[in-house]
Amino acid sequence: MLSCLILHHKTITSLTKIMLLRTVFHEEEFEIHVIGQGTVIMYLWNVDKAVILQAALIFETEQIETGFGFGDCKRNALNNAQAIYNHPQNYQQS
Repeated sequence: MLSCLILHHKTITSLTKIMLLRTVFHEEEFEIHVIGQGTVIMYLWNVDKAVILQAALIFETEQIETGFGFGDCKRNALNNAQAIYNHPQNYQQS
């Protein structure tokens, strides 16, 4: 399974967000992309959903806008993460 995290914050630099993600997921296989001003996308392979959800909750409590998603490929995981990022009130855990 592939997971995706989207982090956005206007005043926290992308480098800082990357360092946070690398610290949290240092033992996992991942890929990080900087997308535009203030947004970072991370893909992770074979990480338990609970770990992703916990990380998303921690980032949100620190006022970092966060989206998360899961899928069998990057596109599906990204689409699901964007849906949560754009409309977090519609999240339903399956």
